[in-house]
Amino acid sequence: MHKRPSHRHEQQTDKTGPHKPMAHSWLLHIVVFVCGAVLMGLEIVGSRILAPSFGNSIFVWGSLISVVLAALSLGYWLGGIVADRWPRLSVLGVLIAIPGIMISVLPFGYPTLNRAIAVGDLGARLGPLVSCMALFLIPSVFLGTVSPFAVRLQARAVTSVGTTAGGLYAVSTAGSIAGTLVTAFYLIVVIGVANIVHGLGLTLLLTAAVVFLGGRRFGRAGVALVCMGVLMLGIFSWGRTRAADPGLLLEMDSFYNHIRVAESGGARYMDFDNLRQSAMLLKDPWELYLRYSRFLALALAFQPEPKRALVLGLGGGSFPKRLYRDFPQLVVDVADIDPEVLAIAKRYFHVPEDARMRLHAKDGRRFIQETDAKYDLIFLDAYNSDTVPFHLTTREFYREAQARLAPGGVLVSNLIGVLRGPQSTFFRSMHRTLAEAFPSVHVIPVHSVAWGFPSYEINIIQIATQEKAPLTRGELMMRAGRVGGKLVPASELTEYASYLLEVPIPVSDVPSLTDDYAPAEMLRAS
Repeated sequence: MHKRPSHRHEQQTDKTGPHKPMAHSWLLHIVVFVCGAVLMGLEIVGSRILAPSFGNSIFVWGSLISVVLAALSLGYWLGGIVADRWPRLSVLGVLIAIPGIMISVLPFGYPTLNRAIAVGDLGARLGPLVSCMALFLIPSVFLGTVSPFAVRLQARAVTSVGTTAGGLYAVSTAGSIAGTLVTAFYLIVVIGVANIVHGLGLTLLLTAAVVFLGGRRFGRAGVALVCMGVLMLGIFSWGRTRAADPGLLLEMDSFYNHIRVAESGGARYMDFDNLRQSAMLLKDPWELYLRYSRFLALALAFQPEPKRALVLGLGGGSFPKRLYRDFPQLVVDVADIDPEVLAIAKRYFHVPEDARMRLHAKDGRRFIQETDAKYDLIFLDAYNSDTVPFHLTTREFYREAQARLAPGGVLVSNLIGVLRGPQSTFFRSMHRTLAEAFPSVHVIPVHSVAWGFPSYEINIIQIATQEKAPLTRGELMMRAGRVGGKLVPASELTEYASYLLEVPIPVSDVPSLTDDYAPAEMLRAS
């Protein structure tokens, strides 16, 4: 008959290590906090690393989150195995130093790698996913090993493992929160993406050196510090020897965009990430230089003497500032979510700001919801070719915009899409949704279809009115001839009016977009 072991005997046999902890508790808590902060800081800044080549779409964020989570899962598993076999502070230091070096050198290579993957045209989904795996998977796996390794070093007995693991993972999560907030709310707009990445890697190397010192591995601590010095020297030298882009006037990160302003061929350009936003002719800053912006003048055929206009999306402000100049009685409100864009438009693109040109740093939908003004013209110019703010595409939004129109007012939308064929799903969904909010919608592609419909992406202007019957091509051309002269010459505006599509847009096979269901980026990628 077996005897039940005593409680004292259970405690003795449950011991997993000596009475004395193998590492200082404070050191392990600092380590997991710093590593959690670095990992989440890397994930946040990762979106800016990918944006110049892949945009800032939901696919970019989905790729980042998925790769980091996969790396953590693998890191937790491997960290537990390594910790059970080599439960020493010196090993933990190595696990921190390796990703420190890898992250420190990322800025030397990620622009070239991203461009190469983007040129490979793997698609809107696979491209950023491959880049994320190449750039972030391995260092994130190493960072994932830190917390389970720290638990193994800190835990003294099986009976206390739960408390130890819970405390260390709580500290790690607190570090993740801190890294997210500091990077997103502060660092991106203060020191730039490359400097953030360098700093994250160097922080890990410094942490590794401290861990080596805690384990009395002074030689390894010295090696880590020497690596830091070499990397800092290389970073400094690289920053000084990089050739500046010819014509570059400004390059910066805002909370919303990576913004570049450059001059070339007698024009000044504003780019967001990998997308051209605006252009200004240097010899005539008031000229509507980009072709699509001239088509927007067709709004005058429906409302020739506007008293108040609203523009959502500023960019370089070519169209709103031309409205401001050519219609002295007109009050123009412009809403753009990025305050840096407003400042750059004023400084580099001569956009005025006064009682008639009023610039608002606010999301376009929030502005429409909060204003009580009535507008003769509302222009939607906030859709990029790969990043679409879904809340500005829905039936509910269009109805809110319609409520802000004065009698006879019109809404003009500029989007980039394909008119027909397998890639036209996004445009046709947008058209269907707009037609559900307005009685008449006129479609004018910035491309003559006299010789057939183009199968590639173009600017497509949609003019939604409150009139029951849409204008015919002949009627629009006649009106355009009467109002031309402001913004663009009459003959040119008449030509643009001749591009009006009079064939129905098939929409039975595409969804209507709502606040509950608006997969705008998915439709663009289909």
